Amino acid sequence: MKTPNLLQLFLSVFSMLVVFSCQNESRDDASENTVSDVTTEIAEDNAAPLLSLPYIAVFDEASEKLGAEKNPDFDASLLTIEALTQALITNYPEITITANNVSNDTLYLQVADAQYLTQQMGSSGAQMYLLEATYAYTELPNINAVNFSFEEGDHAMPGTYTRTYFEQLHTLHE
Repeated sequence: MKTPNLLQLFLSVFSMLVVFSCQNESRDDASENTVSDVTTEIAEDNAAPLLSLPYIAVFDEASEKLGAEKNPDFDASLLTIEALTQALITNYPEITITANNVSNDTLYLQVADAQYLTQQMGSSGAQMYLLEATYAYTELPNINAVNFSFEEGDHAMPGTYTRTYFEQLHTLHE
């Protein structure tokens, strides 16, 4: 695994989140400091790279579409619910996610405090998170859908997401 590639990947995703998130004038300084501190720690601590996800959300500025790109740095031996959950938490420390159970082909997840996801990431940031989480968990054998349970907000809705949902979303915007 190449650490510089992971750092570049993280900085690219982080930059997209910053660019596409909506402006919220009532933001408190504590949340800004948290993101800044996390970014600084990651930049300074190359010995502990971020856990990678199997897919990366990419935004094509020309077509203004969000898509998924296979992550060449992903270690397929880490393909477990626990490892993917930890990778999501590591890559998105503001969003605490818990895997509850699997029923049929659906994994049920709980986001205890979805304020950051639904109110602070903007619509594009929230869609990127849901896409990366959905693609990550549906990489697991026998998981075809991911049900997110959280309080609905301005930028994200709870519900069941599949890869097909995101593929159809792109088709609708053409």
